[in-house]
Amino acid sequence: MSFICDFIQIEKLIFDHINSIYLDKILKHLIHLPKLHTLILSSIDYILNSTIIFTQVFRLKKLKYCKLTYGVKDNENVLPIDFDQYEQSSIEYLIINSPFRYESFQKLFIYLSKPRHLSINYLFGSNHSQIGFYSIELKDLNYVFFDLHSIHFHQFEELIKHFFHHIKVLRISTFNDSSYSHAKQWEELTSSSMPNLHIFDMNNSYTTAMHRFLYLCLSGQFRSKL
Repeated sequence: MSFICDFIQIEKLIFDHINSIYLDKILKHLIHLPKLHTLILSSIDYILNSTIIFTQVFRLKKLKYCKLTYGVKDNENVLPIDFDQYEQSSIEYLIINSPFRYESFQKLFIYLSKPRHLSINYLFGSNHSQIGFYSIELKDLNYVFFDLHSIHFHQFEELIKHFFHHIKVLRISTFNDSSYSHAKQWEELTSSSMPNLHIFDMNNSYTTAMHRFLYLCLSGQFRSKL
């Protein structure tokens, strides 16, 4: 993959359906592209250790836009990504179309200090997660999208309070979780922790009649009073 180094003027790279055995070699050589500002990468097979990807991507000094797509064998047993060895990242637009652990946010925002757009299509937690987050001011972060799995509202609320005070657009998707359907808790959260919010979009999916019944009953609280 050393041929990549011959194209030092490259500003945008798209690697689509790459075999995972080549990923580390490809990413290591990207450090030699001083003008690279956009990276779109997708793997055709499973990734055993996603930390390797983030290690290399966060080293790219000029990178502004990064979209990562990779699969894992077991979504529910994905380990938190270890950010201890990373430098500050220049990425402003980060899209992760892969499982990402709730527990990884604290270190993510230590090294991703000036994000504008964050999208994670499989944000996974635990019903017993009790994470002691401390607040990080992310003044440039305007847009957030999460597809939430096994993260109850009180856990999501912790993320908002500690990291997302300045966002203007919030889009979330939940699965079989009626804890997000109470209007009053949303009113309190938006007024106290998201004063700049302009657009809020929530999509609830369910697989059983009982989940649907609970959602329909609770979501009625969102209707405007005439």
